[in-house]
Amino acid sequence: MTTTMTTRHRMVSQLTLGYLTLGPQTLPLELVKAAAVAGYGAVSPRISGRYPGDTWGQAGSHAATFDEFRSAANGARIRIPSVTGYYISPQVHIQHLLANVAAATQLGARRIIQGCFDPDLERVASLLSMYAAAAEDAGVQISLEFMPMSELKTIGQTFELIKAVGASNLGLVIDTLHLMRSGASAVDVARLDPSSIHLTQLSDAPAQLAPGASLFDEAMSGRMHLGEGGLDLASVVRALSADAELELETPVAALASRCATRRACLAAEAAQRFFNSNFPEHQETCP
Repeated sequence: MTTTMTTRHRMVSQLTLGYLTLGPQTLPLELVKAAAVAGYGAVSPRISGRYPGDTWGQAGSHAATFDEFRSAANGARIRIPSVTGYYISPQVHIQHLLANVAAATQLGARRIIQGCFDPDLERVASLLSMYAAAAEDAGVQISLEFMPMSELKTIGQTFELIKAVGASNLGLVIDTLHLMRSGASAVDVARLDPSSIHLTQLSDAPAQLAPGASLFDEAMSGRMHLGEGGLDLASVVRALSADAELELETPVAALASRCATRRACLAAEAAQRFFNSNFPEHQETCP
């Protein structure tokens, strides 16, 4: 008889701390220090502003900072699996996207989480073709995040773009809030080829968008810790492969005044309660 572990239970050390949990202006060193204290196994930093000229800074202009960050992460034994840089937008050109690739390469990240806010999807496809080719040469994936308030609003629309570009290193990011607000569910996730899902970002929220709230405002300030809202997160996790990469993206507006480390710890504690409750560790015996 052979004993095989088949649980989707996770410890905090198996989760990635996404930068947005600590706020959109969180700098890489702050992120890795908070993650180390809270016990995360990985971090996913933002490496530029959303758009060229944003006050956060310019991708590729922080070489010393990136080196320092990678060194700090290595010292804390924390992985850097993903980074987020410029959105694809009308003001973004290929050199901005190549700067995303350069930053990912410098940090040792294998994935760029990519949003799209350019309505000219023919232009987007052209940019993605060049972008994906450069990323593939660097050993990096481009992971497209659909968001109902962006120009890639649904899973289906995103896969249409991926098919049009035809690059093997293009895939999907599933954010549980965007998934639910786009009208999709765990059933839709279960239908996908697991290899097409590069990353899943977990956060909770009320079951329905609050009256008068915008999708963007909710994404930035209406999220909740895992298990504290009304989204069916457990079904989404069950629909994923057992080894799916999971990232916490839980910026809680009521905690914005707390220090970064405390916010990282509170998110970790809630996530551990969620996994302990919904996915208790178990073993199955197979012949």
